[in-house]
Amino acid sequence: MDRYLDIETWPRKDAYRLFSKGYLPYFSVTTPLDVTELCRFTKKEGLSFYRAMVYIVTRAMNELEPFRLRIRPEGIAICDTVTPSYTTAGKDGSFGICDVDYIPGETMADFCRRARETETRQAEQMVVEDDVRDDLIFLSSVPWFVTTSVLQEQPLNIDDSFPRVLWDRIHEEKGRLLVNFTVQLNHRLLDGSHVRDLLVRMEELMAPRHDL
Repeated sequence: MDRYLDIETWPRKDAYRLFSKGYLPYFSVTTPLDVTELCRFTKKEGLSFYRAMVYIVTRAMNELEPFRLRIRPEGIAICDTVTPSYTTAGKDGSFGICDVDYIPGETMADFCRRARETETRQAEQMVVEDDVRDDLIFLSSVPWFVTTSVLQEQPLNIDDSFPRVLWDRIHEEKGRLLVNFTVQLNHRLLDGSHVRDLLVRMEELMAPRHDL
């Protein structure tokens, strides 16, 4: 069951209140991410790189509590877990959206298998609901080109606290495989140090011989 944060004892309470005063508090960071080892691992194991990235981001965010915070009318909730909601390719340039509930302790291979099965059932569906669950992470990829910065769609609602993640085409630099990784967050809850923590954890999860 989700818990609620005590704002009065929260170290970020002043930043939260500052960015609650008439700001659109979203910020976006795009940075190179070395995916060489993840590419090797997924190729060796016959896994989808895209689904593997969804797994890596989701696992890292679940392990880092600030990425599980959500702003609700009752206060700031700490979700027990957060679930990936990611785009899938459709026909004629269309796309669908697939939600695959996060299971703590699940391996990358098991997640990729379950994701593939879910995508088959939800083929080309786009979730359009007035009351969307808020324990989601929105993820996507643009594998056709290399980005230098990204601004994603977002409602004009300062309480919107879904993390939004996107990465671009895999490209090579100095013998390493990279993607430019973009994360868009609500500054009322998170800042650049949290992005650093996310990147560090993702790099650890993608390191060679890590137990995935």
